[in-house]
Amino acid sequence: MDNNVIDWPAMRDYVGIIKEIIVALAALSAAIFAYLGLSTWRKELKGKSEYEKAKDVLKAVYKVKEGFKHVRNPVIWSYEYPEEMRDHWGHLKKGTEYEGTAHVYEQRWKVLSEAFNGLEEKTLEAQVEWGPEFENVIRPLRECRAELMVTLQMMLERKKHPEEFTKMTMEESQKERSVLNYLGADSDFDKFTPQINAAIAEFENKLRPHIQR
Repeated sequence: MDNNVIDWPAMRDYVGIIKEIIVALAALSAAIFAYLGLSTWRKELKGKSEYEKAKDVLKAVYKVKEGFKHVRNPVIWSYEYPEEMRDHWGHLKKGTEYEGTAHVYEQRWKVLSEAFNGLEEKTLEAQVEWGPEFENVIRPLRECRAELMVTLQMMLERKKHPEEFTKMTMEESQKERSVLNYLGADSDFDKFTPQINAAIAEFENKLRPHIQR
């Protein structure tokens, strides 16, 4: 047999095998790249989902912060009082101090309540995303809301039944005004705003890492 003669049938068999190997390797490579691409896509999607969720929760937190400021605005504008309770100067008529003031804070509280309901919902979603430990983050803010509510109720009760309350000490009066009136975190007469800001910081510390990724 001539060694220079090529066995074409045998060569065709080899070519067929090589083609099958190449096709198999191509399919395997495609599968690997598809898996890697899907894994990357899933990571990107999860990262985007966490980013959007963290941003939504933080927006809800800042709405609550503004809600606190709204309730604690030290200035009551004449238009906040019911029209029938205002005199021609825009002040409350005599004998309507309780009803008029209660109306003002009832309307203001609706803003904070709506913002807080939104935050509660977003916090529940955050627990689904990041685990039940996120539930504890909102507790300091709830405590601030409770303290403000109790202080408001006590102030209104004194207006409603002044004869049933003894005169407040200067320290008690300052503490009440500190809770009821927003003067800024730098004010010596506002000890409540730093407390609210510290509660807000609990959220920021949890959420910033998800936003800054």
